[in-house]
Amino acid sequence: MRPALSLVLVPLAVLSGCSRSPPPAPVAPPPTVSSSPPEGARSQEEVAAARRDAGRAPPSAGASPHPGGDGGTPQVRVKIGPLTRFQIVPMGEAAVAPAGGTLDALRARYVAYGFDLGPIVPMPSPPPRSCAELLTSRVVTRGAIFVVPGTLPCPTPFGAVNPALGTGLVPLGPLGPWGPVAERRLTAVVGSIVAELIGLSMPCSDGRRCCALRKAPDAKTLDIQAAASCPAHASELDRIREASGLQ
Repeated sequence: MRPALSLVLVPLAVLSGCSRSPPPAPVAPPPTVSSSPPEGARSQEEVAAARRDAGRAPPSAGASPHPGGDGGTPQVRVKIGPLTRFQIVPMGEAAVAPAGGTLDALRARYVAYGFDLGPIVPMPSPPPRSCAELLTSRVVTRGAIFVVPGTLPCPTPFGAVNPALGTGLVPLGPLGPWGPVAERRLTAVVGSIVAELIGLSMPCSDGRRCCALRKAPDAKTLDIQAAASCPAHASELDRIREASGLQ
């Protein structure tokens, strides 16, 4: 039995020798390390320094250039043009007739600007607690001026303006019982809000007249200020029209 066992072990030894890894190649002597960086490394450092001096950080290794140019999210800049169209938006059915009654006077005063009656917008439920809350609690179009039945606390007695959103609001309650006088006041306040939004000076250049009518302390002062003229506004309006491409 032992001779047979030895015959079996020999082929196994031969087979195990076939899988043996080849001997390692002779190790080359270590390279001489210089105390100064190679020329290529120095040029990269110089480029990086130049980029830092120019206010631009060098791109990280392995990073692909981004369309934004800074390796991050591209910045999107949206240019908002001047306001040239306005919607007088009634809040509820009761405000439709008052809002629509302002259009003819607005079109005559601001020639070349667009004025339309906006769609009826229902009052939110629960009702807003202030004019500012109403203007910021819904998505609105630039140039929308809301006419609200009743009263609503506003930062100024006869309405509110949000210049950042390009919107305004006038509650009907402070204007008095609805009739010719209240209608005239509404048209005057809406027209004054339009003047604010397009950039007319408030107060006028002499500092006394043509204050924003929504800031009048009471209805009597509102009537007096609404009847006052502002000579500077005519030339300002011409310049604004020209800059807006309306003439």
